[in-house]
Amino acid sequence: MLSVIFGLVGIVIGIIWLAVWGGWEPFLIVLQGSIPPFLILVGLVAIAAGVSSIKDNMAAKQEEEKIEKESKSKEKKDEKKEEKKDKK
Repeated sequence: MLSVIFGLVGIVIGIIWLAVWGGWEPFLIVLQGSIPPFLILVGLVAIAAGVSSIKDNMAAKQEEEKIEKESKSKEKKDEKKEEKKDKK
């Protein structure tokens, strides 16, 4: 409850500061200076997520190919066993 009260007080003080005491110019300067680094950071995170996704997809494909090869080799072994049974 105390944190909610302090949060509301902080919001009110911030609004009054910007509106009454002319805090818009410094706020806009800080905002203009912080947006480009933020966009760069977001871009880096997006690239990292994309590379990770590509790696995951490649690993999944390799795993599927491995499973497919194993199942084919197992089928061949089963066929050979059946042929041996048929010969007997």
